[in-house]
Amino acid sequence: MQGNLTVRKPVPEADLWDRVALPSAPPDPPAGPVAAPGLRRVLSLLEEGVLTSKANRSCGSYAARAVPSAGALYPYEFAVLTGEDGVPTAFRVDADRRTCARVAAGAAVTAALDASGLAVPEGGGALVVTLTRPWISMRKYGDRGYLYTQLDAGHAAGNLVLAAAGRGAAGALRLRFPRESLSELLEANENCREIHSVTLLPAGPADDSWTRWTVHDDTDRERRGPTWRSWLENTCWDSLAGWTGHTEVPALHTVAAPLARVRTDGRLPAADSGLGEASAWSELIGTRASSKAFTGAPVPAAAVWQAVSALTTPLETDLPDATALSATLVLRSAAEPGHDAVYRLDTGERRPGRLPSTDEVARACMQQRALAGAAAILLLHVPRTSLAGAGAENLRELAFRCGALGQLLYLGAHRARVGVTAIGGFDTPLWRTLAGLPEDDEILYALLIGRPDDSGIKFDRLAMAHAQNER
Repeated sequence: MQGNLTVRKPVPEADLWDRVALPSAPPDPPAGPVAAPGLRRVLSLLEEGVLTSKANRSCGSYAARAVPSAGALYPYEFAVLTGEDGVPTAFRVDADRRTCARVAAGAAVTAALDASGLAVPEGGGALVVTLTRPWISMRKYGDRGYLYTQLDAGHAAGNLVLAAAGRGAAGALRLRFPRESLSELLEANENCREIHSVTLLPAGPADDSWTRWTVHDDTDRERRGPTWRSWLENTCWDSLAGWTGHTEVPALHTVAAPLARVRTDGRLPAADSGLGEASAWSELIGTRASSKAFTGAPVPAAAVWQAVSALTTPLETDLPDATALSATLVLRSAAEPGHDAVYRLDTGERRPGRLPSTDEVARACMQQRALAGAAAILLLHVPRTSLAGAGAENLRELAFRCGALGQLLYLGAHRARVGVTAIGGFDTPLWRTLAGLPEDDEILYALLIGRPDDSGIKFDRLAMAHAQNER
């Protein structure tokens, strides 16, 4: 020390290079075709329900996925547990490279399933494990990136269930089960991954999209070599200690029910509620898109309500029917007079009065002027007391409800031929005032509906935040 000045010792160049250099890539193991029927089915469903829209499959691009993501980061990945030649086997899925790695087989997989209270559906079914990697979002968005990670995973997991139903074999989603053994089997925790959910997929047909995938054997841990992880990701992972608790009581059954109470009070014919025939979902899933901006032109009130009615679609999960989650619709620019108002969808309450101006919408959306012309805004919110304290709902479960409901709204808006986009960054106190929400409510998610302006730019997509060799 010289006075108050700290003198830093120089770092030798060789030591600095050791820190910034990338490790040698392991040799690629021999790849073979996908043999397990359950894995084939999962891969074809991932192609449809998560990875990419039909418009981009022909060119092999993942630029337009079937689900949205904050910053286009997609901070999750998948594993599959299914039978291969009669032996229970676990695979990790690398969506970017269209490869699968066989990581365990036999007794170890059986033991992990038994400890988790899970079972592979008979006759060629499979379990799809969704794993989140919070670092992908948190390195760009800080602590709030953890919420975005959970919302993104909710979109993906919910859409996977819908994609399976669109093929005539509805899947069921489990969020309440012991995770320790399954996490150890998939080496999740040691690689800064968290098990989000498991989707049970019964046996069913698979299209030929699985033929683009290959499988290699990765069950020999010594051959893999050491796992490389950035100290920054380790620090991020350690900072989540205590955040990522799971529901203590496992649920043994799944029930098909809406994820939130939503009332349209006769604003649509009864036959027009929900998403209609499951057979139509595949087309909606494969062609939906996020709006980049809104023109500001009014939209028909019936189109808004048709989009919102998709929230009543039941999904089969192990979550309880009761939830503190509420939904409020701010309809501010309907094409017909008399429809603009704030609607509390869970109670059916309608509150007319002054509605947000274009400037106020921009301010409430963190000055995203491209979204200021939204005709309607859906806010998903909960009392703050439901996020902490005795009887509180698990934040991850609430975020799943929001993400899956958000995906349903995307599909409903696509069906109604109106634009839609979701944002996780907004001014909660201002939205509370504009929508007349209770003072102690916290907004978890906001989705906007309007006339799409394809010439707009979503600024959160400009910085992809992809680091080298971290996918």
